[in-house]
Amino acid sequence: ATPHSPPTPCRRHRSHKEVAVFWDYENVKIAAQGIQAPLAESLVEYSQSQGHPRLKIVYANWRREKESLVRALYSLGFEPIHVSTGKENSVDVKLTVDCLNTAYQYPQVQQFIIVTGDRDFVPLVNALKTLEKRVTLIGRAEVASSQLLLSADEFIDLEKLDASETEELSPSQPQLSTRISYEDAVACLLAAINLARVQGKSTRFGAIDRLMRADVHYAYQGVASIHKSGQPPFANFSAFVDAVAAAGKIQIRTLEGFKELFLPDEDPEAESEFSSQEFEPLTREQWHIILDQVKQALQETDPEHNSYGRFMSLFFYVRLAKKEGRLPHSNEKLKQSLSRLVDLGILKEQNNRSFRITPDWQEKREEYLQQLSEVESI
Repeated sequence: ATPHSPPTPCRRHRSHKEVAVFWDYENVKIAAQGIQAPLAESLVEYSQSQGHPRLKIVYANWRREKESLVRALYSLGFEPIHVSTGKENSVDVKLTVDCLNTAYQYPQVQQFIIVTGDRDFVPLVNALKTLEKRVTLIGRAEVASSQLLLSADEFIDLEKLDASETEELSPSQPQLSTRISYEDAVACLLAAINLARVQGKSTRFGAIDRLMRADVHYAYQGVASIHKSGQPPFANFSAFVDAVAAAGKIQIRTLEGFKELFLPDEDPEAESEFSSQEFEPLTREQWHIILDQVKQALQETDPEHNSYGRFMSLFFYVRLAKKEGRLPHSNEKLKQSLSRLVDLGILKEQNNRSFRITPDWQEKREEYLQQLSEVESI
């Protein structure tokens, strides 16, 4: 620094590696409702903290947006790409093609930052990782699938993407100032397991670690950020989890070769995504309960909230009936039941990946129940 330059002791030295940003603007705009952080500025700050941004591309139907917004994005170095939303998944396809083209045309780009609402980019992530690229996904953890959370090298929740925090988001180089007490880390772990269960997500080690990082209520940024007074740091996430299990605060079970985490009062065999328990087929009365729970979910939740009508929101209400003893089936079985409602056209998928119950379901309720019972008995 020159004699006139202010000291910056807290700023991490920026890498010289090249990064690329791909932002699904319209889908993320819906997911980001209620978040106050300036997303565009935060993305610029984060990408710069990771290296030199070679590309920053943002996709939307720009004819529907204000010109001032487009100009502002240009001023920050983004390249707005117009994509007509008339065709299904048009942004997904364009973003995927551009990512792969960039990987081949600019081999020096080592990190891909993909900003998405809830799109399932697992095949793209896997393709980029095959090319030895680091992939960071930025979105809402509450609507991201377990597969998406587990596929990326790093997942950052939109709510954590604040310009004042971006320098501390990389798990590979945690700041010494980013500390979380052991007690808070345990609370964060329990909250992540509970959230995964409510949302029908996996409770495997990797998924829980990512959900913990995404929790805005805790400073957890990987096992290196856990501080236990008078004790050496944990060697890895597994060592931390083992310590919590030894204290009786969680359960660890290995099923089908995968380690899963459970709360103390849970039955691992019933809750596991790999459950081998065999249950009787769903009865007509149980289908009746599932339909009522779906209806209740759509009536009681706020239509303006980004989780309205989402699969995980519907699953939460169906699982409530399980906890009350009215649906004695595994979580996987209950998720399959919701998928069956989609297959039969009782639940209709919307453009934003949420679901609505078909308008004629009340008049045709008995017919639908008969179809569900017949399919279940096959």
